[in-house]
Amino acid sequence: MKRHTTSLNVAIPALMVASLALSACAPAGAPADTEEAPVDSAAVVEEIREMLPDAILGSNTIKVVTDPSQAPYEFTDDDDNIVGINPDLAAEVAAVLGVNLEWARADFGGLITGVATKRYDMMSEAMWDTEQRREQIDFVDNLISANNIVVAKGNPLGIKDLPDLCGKNVSTLEGSMMVELFEEFQPKCGGNPINVLIAPTTADQLLWLSTGRAVATIANPIVTEFGIEQGTARDIEVVPGEGYLSNNYGWAFHKDNVELRDAIAAAIQHLIDTGAYDDVMDKWNVSDNSRLAQVEINSEIVK
Repeated sequence: MKRHTTSLNVAIPALMVASLALSACAPAGAPADTEEAPVDSAAVVEEIREMLPDAILGSNTIKVVTDPSQAPYEFTDDDDNIVGINPDLAAEVAAVLGVNLEWARADFGGLITGVATKRYDMMSEAMWDTEQRREQIDFVDNLISANNIVVAKGNPLGIKDLPDLCGKNVSTLEGSMMVELFEEFQPKCGGNPINVLIAPTTADQLLWLSTGRAVATIANPIVTEFGIEQGTARDIEVVPGEGYLSNNYGWAFHKDNVELRDAIAAAIQHLIDTGAYDDVMDKWNVSDNSRLAQVEINSEIVK
């Protein structure tokens, strides 16, 4: 399977686009809501486990933080368990390493801080691996993100491209890099700029589009289509096309925690090589052009 990329329709930097989400986020700094996943000792690959730092080997636990609001990447089920593409992949990684996962929840804007301050060992999230973020943390990339414009059902305004957003209300998530993306594009609108509405949660971002407060947003089509299929994203549709942005999604690590980073990368590559990675992606109907054929660290293929 080859890695596919999505071409840019406009000349803009590679910036993170916050996906539509299906539930609200816990406030930053909230008490950790931890959940432990059991170890599957039969799946342990000792040579990869030995790459782990001594502290992790001693505790046999990796503390993982996520914002479970981007279904199907990470979200909560009816019993409030954290589920999705990333949790399933993380469970497979934990089985290879022979460790427990202790999950904690935080809002999207607090994820990087939680890892950079070593409150958590790693972040498992659908977050873009960008040069700006790499100043604070390292990424192990495991997916590719592409994004499309999302509009009200029927596309009543006939929106097809970014220039069609000029002079209109467009929602985005607080703490995302979408604001910067729109700032880059504003000069192309002349005297009719995009009115960017900053939503405090991804649930509001979705709600504003459904109610007409915003006429469009940009989101990962995997997220949008999943919401439409599940009935949690109502009266919206994805504008067809190649999309605007393509970038790696990755899990994040403190820049000093190289041993853990490399062990996770090796475990993911093992899952790719054995087909277990594709099993997870198939379960969640992830398209081939959103999968990586080889694990990457900070958007570079691991040699």
